Amino acid sequence: MIKKSIFIAVILLVIFETIIRFSNIQWDTSQNDKSANLISAQNFIYNFPAEDIANDTVIIGSSISRKLVTDSLGKRFVNLAFNAWSSYDGLELVKLTQKKPACLLIEMNVVGNQKLQEDVTASLSPVSYYPNKAFKSFQLQNQPVGLVVGYLKNMLKARMEEMKLKKRENQELYNLNVSMEKEKLINVLPDSILNARFNVLKKLIEDFKKQNIKIVFFEVPFDEQLMNTATVIKTREYFHQYFSNKEYKYIDLPAVNDFIYSDGIHLSGKSAIVYTQYLKTELNNIKNSN
Repeated sequence: MIKKSIFIAVILLVIFETIIRFSNIQWDTSQNDKSANLISAQNFIYNFPAEDIANDTVIIGSSISRKLVTDSLGKRFVNLAFNAWSSYDGLELVKLTQKKPACLLIEMNVVGNQKLQEDVTASLSPVSYYPNKAFKSFQLQNQPVGLVVGYLKNMLKARMEEMKLKKRENQELYNLNVSMEKEKLINVLPDSILNARFNVLKKLIEDFKKQNIKIVFFEVPFDEQLMNTATVIKTREYFHQYFSNKEYKYIDLPAVNDFIYSDGIHLSGKSAIVYTQYLKTELNNIKNSN
């Protein structure tokens, strides 16, 4: 009986694994921000060979950069931005995987806590790494519940986008969101904390630079009411202080800020596409100038 159960389980696993490998599932199977982050991290760890990454530009950042429409950039771009995390997490993950991308495109907007989540580091342990690398069906993005949720989200995608647009049309709610974000950005972290965080970033980024990985910094614009807040200005100053523009490349903010934001800091809909294309053009200009 036990042998029969094991045999059936193995057969079902083989069937499921075959379906996963030969299906072109494009929908988002995450169920929350945490699972979305872990899926992105596992994707980078298990599904992007080092030899492919060597030709890629990897986008590093927070949820702000996660809104970029990476598909519009072309095949040689990987978005390793995480919800509610910061550039540190993506940089640390690239370091731990020992993969060497052609270019790191690093967001400057958020400099958060510097401790890589345990779920991500666990994905790199031999106990997790080898089974997940061998069997795609073990990876979080391919779990049955997630696939069902992803399928339903994909079916309702148009409706959800419509709801987002209607929500954005509520100017009173939008103004409230901007006010709340402004309150957060008015209060600047102490220099002691900022220096500690930037010293960690500097060590990581300098190590990548020594490996001949191209480093380019960029800042995603916010609503005009937030662009001159103390935190935004201070963070920008710290980047230029720690990473001189004589040694590192920076993509300037667009001359005109006529973008539409969902909450004041995250680009929405068409504006995300427009800014993504701006970023691509500026990055190509930098690459062609060398």
